Amino acid sequence: MVNGTLPESWKLTTVNDIADFIRGVSYKKGDATETPKNGFLPILRATNIQDNKLITNDELVFVPEKYVKPEQFLKVGDVVVCMSSGSKHLVGKTAQLEHDWQGSFGTFCGGLRFNNNVHSKFGAYYFQSPYYREFIRKKSSGININNLRFADFETLEIPLPPLSEQERIVSRIEELLSDLEAGVAALERVRAGLKRYKASVLKAAVTGKLLNGKLEIDEGELPEDWRWVTLGELTKHLTSGSRGWAKHYTEEGSLFVRVGNFNRLSKTIDLTKIIFVNAPDGAEANRTRLQARDLLITMTADVGMIGIVDENTLRWGNAYINQHVGLVRLNDPNYVEYVAYTLASEIGQKQFREKQYGATKLGLNFEDIKSLQIPLPPLDEQRRIVAEVERRLSVVGEVESAVDAGLVRAGRLRQSVLRSAFEGKL
Repeated sequence: MVNGTLPESWKLTTVNDIADFIRGVSYKKGDATETPKNGFLPILRATNIQDNKLITNDELVFVPEKYVKPEQFLKVGDVVVCMSSGSKHLVGKTAQLEHDWQGSFGTFCGGLRFNNNVHSKFGAYYFQSPYYREFIRKKSSGININNLRFADFETLEIPLPPLSEQERIVSRIEELLSDLEAGVAALERVRAGLKRYKASVLKAAVTGKLLNGKLEIDEGELPEDWRWVTLGELTKHLTSGSRGWAKHYTEEGSLFVRVGNFNRLSKTIDLTKIIFVNAPDGAEANRTRLQARDLLITMTADVGMIGIVDENTLRWGNAYINQHVGLVRLNDPNYVEYVAYTLASEIGQKQFREKQYGATKLGLNFEDIKSLQIPLPPLDEQRRIVAEVERRLSVVGEVESAVDAGLVRAGRLRQSVLRSAFEGKL
């Protein structure tokens, strides 16, 4: 429900009064293909709704044309709604078809086709507004959190001005959002530049080029006092985590580190989403129990992400890893930061890619990890390199935080514009 009093010429109506609901295309899974074929039509899925846009040229499934009824063909101005998904954050997301396209959408989605009383963009913007988001939030707090029905929309009220006023409001929204999107694009370019800079810093660090200030480097021999070693030569204990520990999950206890706790180009273990276990006693727990300054490597799924166990990781006491994470305990723990940065750099990541995909494997084994090549400087130089890397990345982190804050503000401003639009204040 829109807050406050609407302008005199406006009225409250419902979705049922201003739009027809279109059900998604039902088809036999065995008849679908992921590649285009004659006599087949493209079908959108929930994942094609991204950032308020419909992605119509990727991630499609193709079905025989006989499955698509005439009214199910999308028209310009139609709004596609994610009605059901295994991911709660996708349910309720919407996007409008803005160009001619010959296709439809599957049964996990629904469509809204506005009648002549509604400017289609005015209607589409309402389904991105904070009022619609609040409607979805309330619906998702119920039992069927991953599903919507068209009946759910029947009670959704929409403030509707005269058509001429709708056109003026759409024009004003697009003017304001255009400026905002230009600012967002600039922030995204900065973020992409920071990512390239971080990769450049790490590559320079592990090829002996960082301390002299040169970041544009050429491939070549290592500095005179450096040497190539394998990770196996530096390691005294290598293992992976335990299987079947899901039955030991608990609300509190020992930290259980999984692939989701890692980030690219970072050696910090991400503890924003954590799981605890009551680890069983015995050799299995002893084998996989983490110690400070252990090096962790993701071995399956998103291979080659790196983390170092620190006091923060161990603040709950004991910590363990699951079977998709490898534990590397070095002979000399003083080497761990430099080795971590090496593996996070393009030199390390290239090796991970080659070892993962070279034999059509889905992950790494212990021999792959042992064979990783490390360009190793003397320990004193390692320390200087690590200090310089962390100095530079600290500055990058500050800029990234500012960029992230700017993107959050842009999202809030967008919602503020849409709120004002549907309160008659724009």
